[in-house]
Amino acid sequence: MALATAGLLGSAALTRAAISEADAARLGKELTPLGAEMPGNADGSIPAWTGGITAPPAGYKVGDHHPDPFATDQPLFTITPATAAQYESKLAAGHLAVLKAYGDYKLTVYPTRRSASRPQRVYDATRRNATTAQLISNGNGISGAIVGVPFPVPQNGLEVVWNFLTRYRGVAATRHIDQAAVERGGGYQLVKLEDEFLFNYTRPDITAKELESSNVLIFFKQATVAPARLAGTILVVQETMDQVKEPRRAWQYNAGRRRVTRAPNVAYDNPGTAADGQRTSDQFDMFNGAPDRYEWKLLGKKEMIVPYNSYRLHSGKIKNADILKPLHINQDLARYELHRV
Repeated sequence: MALATAGLLGSAALTRAAISEADAARLGKELTPLGAEMPGNADGSIPAWTGGITAPPAGYKVGDHHPDPFATDQPLFTITPATAAQYESKLAAGHLAVLKAYGDYKLTVYPTRRSASRPQRVYDATRRNATTAQLISNGNGISGAIVGVPFPVPQNGLEVVWNFLTRYRGVAATRHIDQAAVERGGGYQLVKLEDEFLFNYTRPDITAKELESSNVLIFFKQATVAPARLAGTILVVQETMDQVKEPRRAWQYNAGRRRVTRAPNVAYDNPGTAADGQRTSDQFDMFNGAPDRYEWKLLGKKEMIVPYNSYRLHSGKIKNADILKPLHINQDLARYELHRV
């Protein structure tokens, strides 16, 4: 588990040689191909990883909402403000805070399903990266890694962060987003966004030399399509790998002015797009961008109750109004499981 705390990063332990061949040989044996623990835990509440979901469910067509493969699972227990103390050691600080703040908040915990999987080429690349990947530029960049996880056996918090920033999400993707800042009384206006990605890091033909020379992890375009007052705004980003050496290249087209301008403020803790000041730029996708304004500490590994396999929340049968409620989302639709973090 990596913890980010405000502050500048010191220079110690930020450049490290790749792990030994002996450590790398653990991948696919006692560790999964990406570096997680393969066996289950002592009491069986976390099962062994057996490969995850590797094929589409019967009847699935590209573009469909993902069918829930665990729809028949029954909850094991529910954590409420009254019982939060009982599970404190397995809850994140954020969950403990919202349980304390909101009397109706709850976490419904289901059986643990280790459903995660990646294509074989990602596993193969991870095995190669394990003995070649290095932190460079005072931890603000990486070298010797492409396609797979750079640091499957991480030794510090920055390596965990780079594993997240380079995680496999396909090669190209399009997604449609409904974003809302819900008011205290429950009112909201949907902001509709269309995102397009090209993940340069995971291209099948990418080489480490090309990646490092271009210094681009991701090509990204975001178009705002609603409401009318924001529609037509377009953001284009080339997500640089070492953003201290070369800040992300960003441009914005303003439909009202019909002009394209550079957008250097789309970074760090500047306000996120059309989020009414409730999100910062580096909170997009949980965290993105340069890691240099935080101190990252590797606290170790522990069992925690976390959101997982949340198929119901993106079911085609669920409407925005079913999810968006005052103060927090509808927790009846959320699913939590016990996993190693």
